[in-house]
Amino acid sequence: MKIAVVYQYYQGHSAPGHSLIYEYTQHLAEQGHQVTVISGETGYMRPDQSKRPWYKRLLRIERDGLVKVIRTYTYSELHRSYLGRLISFISFSLTAPIGLLRSDKPDVLLASSPPIFPVFSIWLVCKLRRIPMVFEVRDLWPESAVQMGILRNRALIAVMSWMERVLYDQCDLVVALTQGIHDDIERRGWPAKKLKVITCGVDLKMLFPDPCAGQKVRLEHGWGERNVVLYLGAMGQANNLDLILDAACRCEDDNVLFVLVGDGMQRLHLEARVQAECLANVMILPSVPKAMARAYISAADICLVTLLDIPLFRGAIPTKLLDYMACECPVLCGISGEAAEIVSVSGAGVVFAPSADRLVAAMMELLADPERRRVMGENGGRYVRAYFNAQVNRARMAATLAEVANSVPSR
Repeated sequence: MKIAVVYQYYQGHSAPGHSLIYEYTQHLAEQGHQVTVISGETGYMRPDQSKRPWYKRLLRIERDGLVKVIRTYTYSELHRSYLGRLISFISFSLTAPIGLLRSDKPDVLLASSPPIFPVFSIWLVCKLRRIPMVFEVRDLWPESAVQMGILRNRALIAVMSWMERVLYDQCDLVVALTQGIHDDIERRGWPAKKLKVITCGVDLKMLFPDPCAGQKVRLEHGWGERNVVLYLGAMGQANNLDLILDAACRCEDDNVLFVLVGDGMQRLHLEARVQAECLANVMILPSVPKAMARAYISAADICLVTLLDIPLFRGAIPTKLLDYMACECPVLCGISGEAAEIVSVSGAGVVFAPSADRLVAAMMELLADPERRRVMGENGGRYVRAYFNAQVNRARMAATLAEVANSVPSR
């Protein structure tokens, strides 16, 4: 089967950030499918800037193992401002169709969003070339941007809402990353038969408890015997990381160190706060490759996951939560809804209402009880192995793509 995958931020485990699409494509190629990825030039985290002029970067073809990757020009200053991110989305929406048109006609196409602009332009090509399309929805756009207060222009909201409706109507199947996303789309009128949930899975060969690697990280950064409370992931507005700095301000235990590892649009703001408020108990480190994530998680005593407290995020499952659990680190979860349910049902940690005082109280209670932390870590690892095994989810996606390719008549 010939499969095309369109995702703006395709990257492997050697880069920081999301690697779900990479794992899907490698699995599909290993199963004997001919896989072509159309992607932008940069990853989700802060990229290295190319010194080549844009007109020499319109199209680049490379190999990633068995996968063919067609990279097209994208505006790379996406972390400087929301306007920069919008320009990046629009640039990829203009160049991605060129990449798809340069590839052999696939039997089925998987397009992943956000962003939504490139998916819409890719759908137009699919319609012209009679290619069945599966639309993977990781985040509900434009509603999430509206609820966060990022998107306020009524005309732009109307355009993006129209794009969303057209894509849900016209694609052959919508794959939701969480049950909450599935339920939201169904509640707004799309039939359940057109929707499927395939959650994020954890690569258990890469994410597992690694005390030796964790100790090496602690020595490297001079953490000594301090209690390390870790956040590892994107530093965007949605992640509500000011809550962690607020907690650091209120924490009176000098033995506690808050460590934030990652990158994103809010990083400069967070670093400025740390300096202005003289937060000696906070360390902000650059993002690390996915392959190194388990070392940092294993170095922590507690891991943190937070999001803005908005209704839409009650259906979110941050991948970092599953990564923490796979590495058997106890979790403090400042998110309500689906993520909170996973933490509560599994017994992997403590759910707290998103306030600095409650975070500090929950944190100090856990730090005072090493045995409870150990049990929580084991509970989390057991739950992820049972319900979020990446091998199972990759197989489900492969079967889904085959089903769509075989069920849609030749167009």
